[in-house]
Amino acid sequence: MSLVNISLTGQQTGGAVRAAKHREVTPVETVELAEASTEAPILILEPCSADVQSILQVVRGAGISNPVVIAPDYEEFTAFVSTRAFAAVLSAFRLPSGNGLDALHFLRDLGHETPFLLVTGAIGEDAAVECVKQGVNDYILKEHMAKLPVALSRALQEKALRDANAEFRTALAQSEARNHELVEDSVYGIFRVSLNGSFVGANSSLLQMLACSSLDELQSLNLAEEIFRYPEHYVKLVASCRAQGLVQSAESEWRRKDGGLISVRIHLRYLPIPGPGDLLEGIVEDITEIRALEHQLQQAQKFESIGQLAGGIAHDFNNVVGAILGWSEIGYEQSRNYPLIAERFSRIRTQAERAAALTRELLAFARRQPMQPQAVDLNAVVSNFTSFLDKVIGRDIELKSIPGLLRRIYADPTQVEQVLMNLCLNARDAMPDGGCPTIETELTLLDEEYCRLRAGVEPGQYVVLSVSDTGMGMSAETRERVFEPFFTTKERGKGTGMGLATVYGIVKQHNGFIQVYSELGQGSLFRVYFPSLSSDVSEKGHDSSLSVSPVELRGTEIILFAEDHDSIREMVRQALISFGYRVLAATDGRQALSLCETDTPALAVLDIVMPRLGGPATATELLTRFPKLPILFTSGYTERSASVEAELPFSHYLQKPYSPTALGRVIRQILGEAQRSTPAS
Repeated sequence: MSLVNISLTGQQTGGAVRAAKHREVTPVETVELAEASTEAPILILEPCSADVQSILQVVRGAGISNPVVIAPDYEEFTAFVSTRAFAAVLSAFRLPSGNGLDALHFLRDLGHETPFLLVTGAIGEDAAVECVKQGVNDYILKEHMAKLPVALSRALQEKALRDANAEFRTALAQSEARNHELVEDSVYGIFRVSLNGSFVGANSSLLQMLACSSLDELQSLNLAEEIFRYPEHYVKLVASCRAQGLVQSAESEWRRKDGGLISVRIHLRYLPIPGPGDLLEGIVEDITEIRALEHQLQQAQKFESIGQLAGGIAHDFNNVVGAILGWSEIGYEQSRNYPLIAERFSRIRTQAERAAALTRELLAFARRQPMQPQAVDLNAVVSNFTSFLDKVIGRDIELKSIPGLLRRIYADPTQVEQVLMNLCLNARDAMPDGGCPTIETELTLLDEEYCRLRAGVEPGQYVVLSVSDTGMGMSAETRERVFEPFFTTKERGKGTGMGLATVYGIVKQHNGFIQVYSELGQGSLFRVYFPSLSSDVSEKGHDSSLSVSPVELRGTEIILFAEDHDSIREMVRQALISFGYRVLAATDGRQALSLCETDTPALAVLDIVMPRLGGPATATELLTRFPKLPILFTSGYTERSASVEAELPFSHYLQKPYSPTALGRVIRQILGEAQRSTPAS
C-alpha cells in the first residue's frame, strides 16, 4: 500500500513527494492528515508514481493548495470514496484492475457529484467522446499536462455553482418561511419578474438599491423600460437566459427611482412555467463603488504614463532648446552692428524662450519641475493675486473671492499662483460673453469612507481651492480628457492645451488631488485639495536658488564646465570665453577630474546626469581635492535636484534651459559670494 496526503505549497511540495517514496502510510493516518486542512482534498487515482509527481507539480505550480490523497489502484479508491467526500478526482484511464470509467460509475452510484477528470495517455477520439457522454467532467492528455489546472479549476467552479443551486432549491422546498428570511437578509438584490419586465417580488436589498420605499412602489416600475438605462440590454439578457437557462455576471447600468444611475452585476435564471407566465429570477449586486475605483485607478495609470512620456520628452527637449537659446543669444550679441541679422537672431531667441516655457509646462505635468516649498497661507496668495487677475481676465468678467478659515499648506507659492492663474484663465475662456467666476477657499476633513472611493487619497485635513464659472460647461467626454497634455477644445492657434495639464501636475507634485464637476450649459467647478499643515508644524523651506541681480558678467577665473551635450558644451564654452573666463570643458565627470590635475578651478559647473561619472559623484571627488570649491549643478531632469541639494547643501542649482547671460550672472554672483566669504590674507 502506498498512500500519502500532501498539503504543502511552494518549495515544500518537492520534499513531501520525495518523503512519500520512502515510507508507508496507513489509510487511517492519511484521512486524519487530510482532515487537518479546512479544504476538501483532491483524490488522485494513478498507479504510476512518476505520473503522480507530474500531476502534483502541475497542480501545486498553479497555486491549488487543496490537500492531496493518492490511491494507486481501484480497490483503495473505492475505500476512500466510501468513507469521505473529495473536492475532485483525478483518475488515470487504465488501472491494474478496472478502468477510470469503472471508478466514475462507482463514485456516481454512491450519490457523489464530485468533479471527475481523466488524466490519461492517448485513448482515441471515440473513447474520449464516450467518456464525456458517461459523465466525465473533462479529460487531459498526459502530454498536455499544462491544461490540467484550467480544467480542474473550471470543474471545481462548476461544482460549486451546482452545489449553490442545489442548496437554494433544497431551501425552497424545506420551508417557505426560511426561504423568505434568507432572501430578505441577503446583501444582494433578489427579485422575480415576468418576461415583459413587471416585478412579481423582490427583497428589501433591491428596494434599497433602487430607492423604493415599498414593494408597491417598485411594482409601479418596469424593469425593462424604466430601470435598465439601455432597454435593449434587457432584451438581449432575456433572449440569452431563455436559450441557456442561466445568465451569470452580466453587467449593466440601472436607473434608480430618484433618477440616480448605478452599475450592477446581474445573475439571471429562467423559470419556465406552463402557459404565458414564465418568470426570470435574478440576483443583482451594486458594483458602482467598485467601478468608480477602477475608473480612478485607470485614470491615474493613464496620467502616470503620459507624465513619464512628457517628462522624458521635456528632459531631452531642454537640451535642444538650451542650445538654440544660447547660440541665438551669442549670434545676437555678435551681430548688433547688423540690425537685420540681429533681428533674426532675436526672433529665434523669442521662439526658443516660448519652447522653454512649453518644456516647463511639460515638466510641471510630469511633476519634475523644481519646487521651493514653504508654509503658505492660501488666502494670502489668493488675496495678493486677485488684483493681478482682475487685469488679466478682462473687464467683462466679474471675479468674486470667498475666503474661508484655513490652515497653512506646505507648497511652492509661485506654483500655487500658477494653479490659480491657469484655473481662472480657463474659467474666463469658458465665458466668452462674460460672467462671474468665483474663487473660494475652505478647510475640509476627508474621512476613510471618502478616501476609499478615491485611489491614492489619504484621510486627513485638506485646504480646498475652488474655482467655478458660469460658462458653457463640458460634456462627459471632455471631462475625461480635460487634464491631458495638448488636449484643448479651443480653435487652432488659440490654446496650447497645457494649462489644466500643468495644474494637474503641480497639484500631484504637492501630494494633493483635483476634481472637476461640469455639465453642458451649467458651468464648471474645479476643486483643488492640498494637504494642510498641522498647527504645530513650524514654517520651513529651503531655497537654494540664487537671486539674480544685475551684476557684471565678466571675469578672469578658471571655470570647470562638464556637459555631455555637445552643442550646449560648445555654446557655454564660447560664451564664457567671451566673458573673459578661462574654461576647462569636459564631456563627463572623468574628463573633468583629469582636467583639474594641472589647473585649479574657481568654480565647477556640472550637469547632474552624465555618462561614466555624473555631477554629484564628480563634485564629491572635486571637494576632496578643493574643499572650498563652489559647485553649480545644472539639469533638465529635476527629479535629482532635491537629493543633490541634500547631499551637498551648499551647492547651487540652475535649471535648464538657460541663456548665456543667465549662466554668466549666476557664475559671477557665486564667485562674488565665495570671495566675500574668504578672509583677506
